[in-house]
Amino acid sequence: MRNESKNAVRKAACILKALSSSGISGEELGNLATLCELPKATTHRLLASLMQEHLVTRVPQTRRYILAPAGQFHLTEAQFHLIHSRRLRRVIAGLPLRENDAAFLLARSNDCAICIDAYFGDEIIPSLTQGVGGRVPLGFGPGATMILAGCPDETINGVLQKKRPRRHSEILLENIARARSAGYTTDQGTLISGVGGVAVSIPQSSVETTGLVLGVAFSIKGHPPGICDSLGKILLDAVQS
Repeated sequence: MRNESKNAVRKAACILKALSSSGISGEELGNLATLCELPKATTHRLLASLMQEHLVTRVPQTRRYILAPAGQFHLTEAQFHLIHSRRLRRVIAGLPLRENDAAFLLARSNDCAICIDAYFGDEIIPSLTQGVGGRVPLGFGPGATMILAGCPDETINGVLQKKRPRRHSEILLENIARARSAGYTTDQGTLISGVGGVAVSIPQSSVETTGLVLGVAFSIKGHPPGICDSLGKILLDAVQS
């Protein structure tokens, strides 16, 4: 019985690992079974158990399985169609990124920014969210600051009222002002040594706001000086076009 339990854990872990690499696109049952070298019936049974534990969820529109984001979070119809659009993927593919750089899609979830999709290069570059499902507090890092900049003033005041050094609040206000003025936020390696970050809001395409942010993380060493502002302007032009 103990060996059976161990085998079930290994199989469930294999499914979770496969889904973690699939991002918001997820995987169909048959493909998951193939990736994990499991029978469909076994895969389906394990997925049902993982869904009961709120570790996996099924997207009704595609009938694919994805990792369940921690906490309460739901994609709006506009967000769902935007994330799966070829247009957005062409924008990301056209960015002047190096082979080890990464791009992320972030959305607001209560007082946090949650990563709902990620595009990594040859290596997993250090990032604040660490991939799909990861979350950081609003105002912490370029993406979460970009989301906060689009929030009502009462939300911003609530974040500022949380206990923190006065200088941190001053810097956050400066970053919010810049985000609203320039249209993008940057970090030049202050949060993760040697790793820069840039983020822009994805403009709404309908009456329903999308509330999505596109961010990138990159090795500062592998890019020319001034890359943060240069990339910020490129990102801004890309999402607005």
